[in-house]
Amino acid sequence: MVDFGVGLAPTEPIKKVAWIARTAEVLGFKYVVHADQRFRGEKDVFVTLTADALSTEKIMLGPCISDPYSRIPGMLATAIGSLDEISGGRAVLTLGVGGSGFEELHIERKHPNTAVKESFQIIRGLLRGEEVTFKGKMFQVTKAKMNFQCRKDIPMFIASRSPMNLELAGELADGAVLASYASEPQLRYAMKKVEVGAKKGGRTLKDLKLIAWLYASISERSSEAVANVRPFVTQALLNTSPEMYPVMFEGLDAGVTSFVLDCRTAGGKQRANEDRKYLTDEVIRRFSVAGTAEECIEKLRAVAKLGIDTIWLRPFSAPFSESNHEKVIIPFAEKVIPNV
Repeated sequence: MVDFGVGLAPTEPIKKVAWIARTAEVLGFKYVVHADQRFRGEKDVFVTLTADALSTEKIMLGPCISDPYSRIPGMLATAIGSLDEISGGRAVLTLGVGGSGFEELHIERKHPNTAVKESFQIIRGLLRGEEVTFKGKMFQVTKAKMNFQCRKDIPMFIASRSPMNLELAGELADGAVLASYASEPQLRYAMKKVEVGAKKGGRTLKDLKLIAWLYASISERSSEAVANVRPFVTQALLNTSPEMYPVMFEGLDAGVTSFVLDCRTAGGKQRANEDRKYLTDEVIRRFSVAGTAEECIEKLRAVAKLGIDTIWLRPFSAPFSESNHEKVIIPFAEKVIPNV
């Protein structure tokens, strides 16, 4: 059986976001996670998650993703431990290196694999109640301890599209969030990288939760749903390291790779969003779950058959919109999920 979650940027009024969390819980979703970002209209993720916690009873809650640059490990451990307390043991933490606001804050994302690894090790020790002394390349702590009682097994996931951090998830984390991969070749590639890391940690894929993070939209008109996710898919493609393009664009016309590379180097975000020659609707579908209810059922069944046990839907109700997520999650819950 596949568990479902909802992931969204908390840009609407916090009371509305908390209502969405409650709605997701009533609809049977198991997780609600929020983007931990800045300067794109998002509210503070932990304030929002606290509102969610006070509005719900059983749904799991957490940031997706928090990064180790804008939230140093000790402060992140304190925040997630506090969220776990107020939610009655329902917190989950997803680490990664994506997000927004780095340029404005003059933060350079150096050594991303090392930053996530060191942050993970420090946070896990603190959550377990240990006194942590750690001297790493990116972070150092000396005799740090939470000094309040905290659940020692708060789930910690790592989200990534990159090979190194997918392997790190397999080696250290309780689960891997396979970011923005929605088709079999890409998901199999990501799962293989997680499996490599799991072997390093003396584990197998069965020891980890595998979570597919999927841009999602649903409409009676398939093309409308694709248009809703298009801006976010193109942004993800431009933000992905080119080393991943051979896997991501496998089987597509070579012009797709060249076009995306050109947009990436020339800052062509608008050009990518407007293109239909290379980034056709079929290409956008490859990186999303967007279409009619029947098309979404077919896509999600294919994802689940690969061995994915959890799916987090990132819902979009209109192009360039971070509002009215209920217009997506309600029909998914009513028409799609029962048939997956």
